[in-house]
Amino acid sequence: MNGKIMYTLLKKDIKSCLANKNILVSVLIPIFFCALYRYLFSGIGEGMQGFVLNISAIFAISIIPTSILPIMIAEEKEKYTLRSLMLAHVRGHEFLTSKILVCLGMTAVVSTAVFFIAGGDGQDYFAYLAAAMVSAAGLCFLGAMAGLLSKDQASAGTISAPLTLLTMLPPLFSGFNDVFERISAVVPTTSFQTIYTAVQSGQNILSGNSLTAIIVCAVWIAGGAVLFDVFYRRKGIDC
Repeated sequence: MNGKIMYTLLKKDIKSCLANKNILVSVLIPIFFCALYRYLFSGIGEGMQGFVLNISAIFAISIIPTSILPIMIAEEKEKYTLRSLMLAHVRGHEFLTSKILVCLGMTAVVSTAVFFIAGGDGQDYFAYLAAAMVSAAGLCFLGAMAGLLSKDQASAGTISAPLTLLTMLPPLFSGFNDVFERISAVVPTTSFQTIYTAVQSGQNILSGNSLTAIIVCAVWIAGGAVLFDVFYRRKGIDC
């Protein structure tokens, strides 16, 4: 991986995100709902803090990789810069690594804001953030392939909307019945919920359901990386 290319790509991606109103609005959604839920449920009791933190973090983890990342890639195609990058011999993993790092950076910022707005326990912060990063990384490749399938930012929004819902809803409905629970177990957003719950209860995260959750994220990351690289080389310019 070329250091100069990565630096240039990172700088370009950060500037593009800061200048894109659609991305900025999407980033603020989890923070807005966290503040709203905290206000609405403020009189119910301390038990609601965990609920507000959990649901707001899931919003952040699902929205940024599956909604913002497709927009970033679609913007490259819309402005014909993706073709230029490929013709300049920028490799698929360099192109994607830059965008994933920016997305993970946004996830870290938003997740941190959500954590403190919701009133999370400070001693759990680093474990919470690590769980959020691992889970978000597992979804980044799904969002990246959605971006390659999109012709422009408008179509990226259309394609990414159902993906966001499909990754957001399973952990929220996993307790309804066994079918939902089994389906949600293979989604990285549920992995965040499982790992963070284990941390809060003082359990060993390298055993039981937590270990399974970590493996799920690892499979999504490894499998997604391979699929994206193949898709980028074969379809990156014209898909």
